[in-house]
Amino acid sequence: MKRIITLVAIFTTGCLQLNGQVFDPFSLFGKGKLFKLNGGINASMLYNYSSDNSFGGIPFTYVIGGNVNLYVKGIDIPLDFTYSNAQVAVRFQPIPFNRLAIHPRYKSFTFHAGTIAMTFTPYTLNGFQFNGAGIDYAPGKFKLSVLGGKFLRGSGDYIQNPDAPPTYSRIGTGIATSYQFNKMFVGVNVFYAKDDTASAQNIPVEQGVSPKQNLVASLVTNGDWKGFKYNVELANSLMTIDQRSPLAYKGNAPFSGLLNRNGTTGNKQAQNIKLTRNIKTVTLGMSYEKVDFNYETLGSLYVTNGFENTALTFQMPLFKRKVAISAQLGIQHMLANKEDTAVSQETSTQLTNVSITYTPSQKLSFNGSYSNNKGVTDFRNLNNIANQNNLIPVYLDSLRLVQLNTNMSVNASYQLRSTPTENRALSASYSYQKGDQRQGDFFLDLQGTAFQNATVSLFTAYPKTGVKWNMNLNYSSVQQGPDSNNTKAIGVNFSFGKKIFKKRVMLMLGSGYNTTKTVADALRANVINFKATASYTLKKKHVFNLNAIVQNNARSGISTPMTSTSTGIFSLNYNYSF
Repeated sequence: MKRIITLVAIFTTGCLQLNGQVFDPFSLFGKGKLFKLNGGINASMLYNYSSDNSFGGIPFTYVIGGNVNLYVKGIDIPLDFTYSNAQVAVRFQPIPFNRLAIHPRYKSFTFHAGTIAMTFTPYTLNGFQFNGAGIDYAPGKFKLSVLGGKFLRGSGDYIQNPDAPPTYSRIGTGIATSYQFNKMFVGVNVFYAKDDTASAQNIPVEQGVSPKQNLVASLVTNGDWKGFKYNVELANSLMTIDQRSPLAYKGNAPFSGLLNRNGTTGNKQAQNIKLTRNIKTVTLGMSYEKVDFNYETLGSLYVTNGFENTALTFQMPLFKRKVAISAQLGIQHMLANKEDTAVSQETSTQLTNVSITYTPSQKLSFNGSYSNNKGVTDFRNLNNIANQNNLIPVYLDSLRLVQLNTNMSVNASYQLRSTPTENRALSASYSYQKGDQRQGDFFLDLQGTAFQNATVSLFTAYPKTGVKWNMNLNYSSVQQGPDSNNTKAIGVNFSFGKKIFKKRVMLMLGSGYNTTKTVADALRANVINFKATASYTLKKKHVFNLNAIVQNNARSGISTPMTSTSTGIFSLNYNYSF
């Protein structure tokens, strides 16, 4: 860790010299206005109702939040907070919902303290909320960020509190630095986190929770080179999955000595490269992204991993820009788990996307898109091959699955009327999706699913009177193999709005009816709902919003008894700014 900090410090020192900045601690005070206070407060209350008591959780919840910015003698001191009774109702949360944070700013410095979240890149530190402190220094082209704090709370003894999510206490630190040159941006960031093995005890093995340790770093650069715009990030993550493992470490990854190395220590990489070039009105692009299987960082709640994507993009306008064409052709390769010696599985997907927009006039526009995805999965049980001395025929211990997915959509809109007293627009859309799968070379699975959806909508508004209304019709169908699995649905929805009480209150009323029929069991479901929304603004600073939704769901079928369930959601929101 010391070597990494030394390298970052050298880079930071060089950038500071390039930027020509000199830090004077005595210049932080004594300038600017004497005092200024602004901010806002918001409160929300939500009540849920169900006639069959099927609603889970707390029926009544409230959230109170706000932000206050205090300006004193040239120094900005922002403060934000959030509080909810949902936090009180839960016995233990590794990441607290209620938070209090302060963010003072002065000149090029921004200080963060409390329950905060900071971001370096998607592959290192990506908005993980923690209790601690951080500082940003951005005098110009140079930027430096440093942070540290507790990212998770330890759950203690699992036997004494089995309902609590099992977690180990986690401390994390990070540093990021970057410099913007004339035509190039370069940045380096490092994040380190370690779990306290003594902060949780007696966690069952089946919970899959272990004390981890992680060191992740990335290099980021983007810029313009001879007409090519590029964006590159290269990341490397060293992760020890279980610090308690007695297994010996067999790798030779650089900087692995900074961790508690053992048999669960792994080294994973991620690369993301994008390249674009404009040739007159044509835009060409290429992208490549690869994230190793089981790539993980303790600075992010989740990272999609185990894939390799390569894509080419094309964009071009035609006919005086009335027609715009964009296309994408790519291949996605799902990476196999190289650490699993029992199973060999590889998946590749071919992606084709085409989109065309046609705008013959300001009133009329069309848009159409088509995509075709073909996925191929090869699966083979290596244990069968080893145990049977390769006597099993390849078609018995292997599986080749081909999945075909087709998507098409068409959208049209037409401005029927556009005057100072009336606006009226008509829109229509249709979409079609179909999925099939083929197993082997000759067998075609006829259980493919086809989905269709069509919508027609009419919108009318009268600006001078503050009246507006909208009506839409919807039809959808799902076809899946035999007729017994087919489903059809028809729905109509209507909403009406008007400004009342001298246009101070915006009132919206709406209702909808949807009926769904499934061939199997002659199952029919009828859903009717009523909605009401009222919004009121007082003296431009106080905003009140009231929302209510009541719904009834009736179901019946040959072998299904007639049931009727009513649900309701009522909410009240208040916002005040000063």
